[in-house]
Amino acid sequence: MSDLTFALLLSIGTVVVYVLLSRWWRYRRAAKLADSLLEEVIKGKDSLRR
Repeated sequence: MSDLTFALLLSIGTVVVYVLLSRWWRYRRAAKLADSLLEEVIKGKDSLRR
């Protein structure tokens, strides 16, 4: 395998890993935000009942 082929495969692999990790990180951040918003809504509903 030539050096050019190895460099090309390495760069493609790096891009794929970066895209997957960035997507995972965005989903993780969105899930945390959704959990905090849901917690605020539940607190608001509990305060209206009392």
